[in-house]
Amino acid sequence: MSNQTKHFLLIDDDPLNNSLSKLVLRKTLGKVEVIDFLVPENGLEFIEFKSHYHSEEEKVTLLLDINMPSMTGWEFLDKFDQFKNSLKEQFNIYILSSSIDPCDISRAKENPLVIDFIEKPLNKASLNKIFESQLKPEIPFADN
Repeated sequence: MSNQTKHFLLIDDDPLNNSLSKLVLRKTLGKVEVIDFLVPENGLEFIEFKSHYHSEEEKVTLLLDINMPSMTGWEFLDKFDQFKNSLKEQFNIYILSSSIDPCDISRAKENPLVIDFIEKPLNKASLNKIFESQLKPEIPFADN
């Protein structure tokens, strides 16, 4: 993994889970910037008005819970999808949920905004999975 600072947004109404996720991110990746929101609407406002990353290498990894009281993760994604493409392209979104409902997992995997579904709690193995999928270069097979 590169020495570049990795940027994360956590959208989850559970402060304990956010603290644990921050700890795992810092211990596993070292140089990280993590901003968390307990209220999904505040996260959307931040994304729309305050988050401005400049290059494709600086994509923000957004870890989104599904079950929250004021707005579900699905409703969050519906609102997020209304943003300009130039803004949406700055984020890699993963559902981070304790849900074991197969419908939630399927729905996450079928949503074009979501890269994958990650089961809570966040751990080193799930982070390796995230960054392997983002960082692996495509290597063409040589013809023999």
